[in-house]
Amino acid sequence: MGIELSEINHTTCFEIKLSGSALSDIEFEALHELVNEHLEKDENNLILNLAGVKVLNSLGINALIRIFTRCRNHGGDLYIVNISDKINQVLLLTKLNTVLNIAPSVEEAVTNFNS
Repeated sequence: MGIELSEINHTTCFEIKLSGSALSDIEFEALHELVNEHLEKDENNLILNLAGVKVLNSLGINALIRIFTRCRNHGGDLYIVNISDKINQVLLLTKLNTVLNIAPSVEEAVTNFNS
């Protein structure tokens, strides 16, 4: 099925909406390329909207960590929003919920970037 991406620019951050599923590194390449484009333009604050993603495999978790690290290394930050119960369980089990910024909605993440 693959993963589909769409983006929305907010004043202090940009949002990438993901939908579908990805099972290989190749399917995450488009996401990494889009993130890199924004980072090159010093747009370092990112919201990943996972409303259209029900589960993530280990490659998806790796992608989240890589993107988080890249945003932080460029002086920005990452919020993950609209996560499913299954993704939340994985983040709890791996304790990534203590490292990654998770917000219940896009609006709350945007508010956090504005403050």
